[in-house]
Amino acid sequence: MKIFITLLFIVFVTVSGVHPGDRLVYIEAFTSSTCGACASLNPAFNNWFATQNPEEVLRVYYHMNWPSPGNDPMYHHNSADNNARRSFYGVNAIPNGFMDGTTEIEYSGSWLAANLNSRKNILSPIAITVLDSVQGDSVKVTAVIYCEQMMSSPLVTVYMNVIETLITNINPPPTNGETEFPHVMRKMLPSSSGRQVLLKPGNTVILEERFKMHPDWDPSKIVVHVWAQAPDKEVLNVATSISSYSLIPDPGYRIVELGQAGSESFNINIPYFAEGYNSPVQFSAEVEPANNNINVSFPSGNTISSFPGSVTMNVSSGAQVPAGLYKIIVTGTNSINRPRKIVVNYLVGKNFVEIGTNKGGIPFTINGSSFTMSQLYAWDIGSQQNLEAPLTHTVGNVKHVFENWNNGVTTNQQTITVNSSTGNYTANYKTQFKILSAVNPGGIPANIVNGNMFHDSGSSVTVSVEPTQVQYNGKTYYFNRWYGSGEGSYNGTNPSFTVNLSNPINQIAIFDTVNVGIATLGSEVPDKFFLYQNYPNPFNPVTKIKFDIAKYGNVSLKVYNVLGEEVAILQNGNMLPGRYEYSFDASGLSSGIYFYKLTSNEFVSIRRFVILK
Repeated sequence: MKIFITLLFIVFVTVSGVHPGDRLVYIEAFTSSTCGACASLNPAFNNWFATQNPEEVLRVYYHMNWPSPGNDPMYHHNSADNNARRSFYGVNAIPNGFMDGTTEIEYSGSWLAANLNSRKNILSPIAITVLDSVQGDSVKVTAVIYCEQMMSSPLVTVYMNVIETLITNINPPPTNGETEFPHVMRKMLPSSSGRQVLLKPGNTVILEERFKMHPDWDPSKIVVHVWAQAPDKEVLNVATSISSYSLIPDPGYRIVELGQAGSESFNINIPYFAEGYNSPVQFSAEVEPANNNINVSFPSGNTISSFPGSVTMNVSSGAQVPAGLYKIIVTGTNSINRPRKIVVNYLVGKNFVEIGTNKGGIPFTINGSSFTMSQLYAWDIGSQQNLEAPLTHTVGNVKHVFENWNNGVTTNQQTITVNSSTGNYTANYKTQFKILSAVNPGGIPANIVNGNMFHDSGSSVTVSVEPTQVQYNGKTYYFNRWYGSGEGSYNGTNPSFTVNLSNPINQIAIFDTVNVGIATLGSEVPDKFFLYQNYPNPFNPVTKIKFDIAKYGNVSLKVYNVLGEEVAILQNGNMLPGRYEYSFDASGLSSGIYFYKLTSNEFVSIRRFVILK
């Protein structure tokens, strides 16, 4: 990506930046302006890189805050992203670096050349196209990621680096004697965590990000790198803006029956190209593994001369071709650039089948082997495969409960027969969250209804404590209040409340020897039971309910909605004779008509109140 500045205003937009599926190698290096050893070894690396074809290898430097004095300004400009890549690779000494994520580099031209030559000739399973445009003080980056070939673990992570290609005039001055620092990572998009994407042959994923130019950056030296990294840290491919074109086929694969002659067509497209690009592209194709009974042709010509454009490619096979996954490697050649390659898949008697779950991290088995991420296979049509997913999977306070497979099977085990039309089997799970609960002081003989249990995500759960008055260690304890933690938890004095679960919560029922919810009104002993009308009424959110207890015994005071459903327990335990007043906080209830009911021995009385919010 290049950004053009005229009179300090960005006035030109670039929409370029492509790289096809043949591999571009990525070197990630770690350095510091305070590292003497880096100053000794970096020149050899920099000199070697300066002689390389930018269509074959890219690099980035992550800056560290050691050795002493640790004041590298390029590290401190974005310590979070620099530290994240250091942790990702486990780097504890510099200089250090990795070629395509898995090979630790040596700082010698001969080593770098030999390893680059062996790596760049391995076709990548994906093609990445980078498009960028400047919009005011911001840059929009679009990454088009196309999957060419099957990967057994198709869930990969896509990262974006904003790079400044050369930094000079460093302040504070470097302590290691270096004066120029090339290809410095300035920012990762959207963050150092990247984005996980699922890539299967023929699939295209489009990601968009935006970033603003920082005042410390030189806009004319800003580029963007986009790369995809497998779970084992292998860099599958990387791309940046270059003056070329991209190849994307449609479709990515075709299936023909075993034992029959077959013929299928593919469109080979050039949908993206650099501004000003006009060199005709001529196509050829080869079959891997080679088979004389598979033929490839371009019936309407094999050249694209205007852009965007496409050609049609036909693949035909004889009945004697054995079952297999055959790669058709298409090469595009022009007069100015390195040849471009793209792969389409010709499956004879096979199909791509993805196996996984709708929730990440749940272990499942395929023919007895266990996995926790989606897996992709090229299985023979008609073959049988055994799949099993666990009935439940619990991590901490989150539980996943098996519901069914996406093909309608409701048992957690199934044997599938591979066919040409079904390419995915997913075990579906629902999520449950735990309501953790406890009483305080510990040992109080009270029960928390629906506490310490898992409940469906999104469900409404009523939690209550019973009884609200207990004897413990020779004292009478009364329910005082709830202490809740976690989003959506309840803090208040109602013995009963309802919560809509979207995450785990913790609820502690606090008891005290003083009943703060119920106040005793004087010392008079009434001669009969009586329930008074609450005041105020209507109310929001607090009202007072008075009642008389004429005889010692169990007393319950509960609130019900118009459907007769219990929504709050205000009192449930033994009480001495007396006149009482309960301060009821209805903040956990919605507007409407409710009934409150006093029950003691043979006495029952019901009154109505209205909540207005």
